Amino acid sequence: MMEDLSLHILDIAENAIAAGATRITIFINENDGRNLLTIRVSDNGRGMSKETLRRALDPFFSTKGKKTGLGLALLAQAAEQCGGGLTIATALKKGTKVAARFQYRHIDRPPLTNMTGTLTTLVLSHTEIAFVFCQRRNGRVFRFDGRRFLRDFQAAGSLTPAMIGAVKKELRTGLKRLGRT
Repeated sequence: MMEDLSLHILDIAENAIAAGATRITIFINENDGRNLLTIRVSDNGRGMSKETLRRALDPFFSTKGKKTGLGLALLAQAAEQCGGGLTIATALKKGTKVAARFQYRHIDRPPLTNMTGTLTTLVLSHTEIAFVFCQRRNGRVFRFDGRRFLRDFQAAGSLTPAMIGAVKKELRTGLKRLGRT
């Protein structure tokens, strides 16, 4: 099992990129009052066939030519162990939405831990993808639009240390306002 939910988010986003997505939205809602943590990752990739969707949570199934596809299966297992669950909605040529729910205060719930690192990696290593991130924590909201940095990258023609620093700073500052690092 991955011990950090941000790594599950990274895995789902990488799967979306492999499926041809050009836009990925990541939404996290932490609601301590309702004892609920929700993670949603939506994309505009090619979507899954009915057969792929039927087998998506099978740890011995993969569309990548390997014998295992543990990512979604492990996330579903973690969610279920924490009093929640996982759903997948998909449509061919329209994209996929993965949603995981956890009891927020469940003792076995993996932490979110490194969203700054996960989002920085995604935004800067896939500059062709429009990433939108929104995290809500007990009524406070942080929204990050990676498309702004995509425009800066395209204008500069290459990734610069200043761009890397700007992405990290904006993420750290916004997450810190939510009480996250």
